[in-house]
Amino acid sequence: MKRRVITAQVVASEHQAGRRRISAPRGEAIITPDAWSKARELGVILDQSDAAADAPAQGGCERVVDPTGLVVVRGQSVRLGKFEGAGPNRDVGLADLITGGDGSPMAAGIMSWAREDSFPWTLDYDEVDLVLEGVLQITIDGRTLEGKAGDVFYIPRGSRIVFGTPRHVRVFYVTYPANWAAAAPARPQK
Repeated sequence: MKRRVITAQVVASEHQAGRRRISAPRGEAIITPDAWSKARELGVILDQSDAAADAPAQGGCERVVDPTGLVVVRGQSVRLGKFEGAGPNRDVGLADLITGGDGSPMAAGIMSWAREDSFPWTLDYDEVDLVLEGVLQITIDGRTLEGKAGDVFYIPRGSRIVFGTPRHVRVFYVTYPANWAAAAPARPQK
């Protein structure tokens, strides 16, 4: 496989074209030291996320990215992919909408699942969830808190929970930090 080389000239050219983010997945791109310096100077993000993070399995959406860094995600375009992190035999949909690759310190996305796909989880990051549809049940320390469309949950870092629902739920989430998986990987509980 031929790797893409990202130089200071490539960064300057992308910046001049109004792009503030350059995709440079590890293993697929080589970034020169001068490119890193030029990117810092111009405020360009060199996104080294794995190519798999952009794969259709993670869902997709139509996005408009302004040269200032402002991002608009077209809600009607959001398509959920399968979230393998929920564990085997679980059909949990996921679409990451805003990530660290956008230059954001937070990440945001949408998840959806049915009762039979509820799953345990340990959070090594902070999360806020807005219930969009259905009923979200979060079980923690043997207690279950329930929220309906419009309700908001804050789940602090270190929580060991079960994401549940009596029927079906669709949730908008925000996590901090954006690179929560790299900082301290969250994982399904056993």
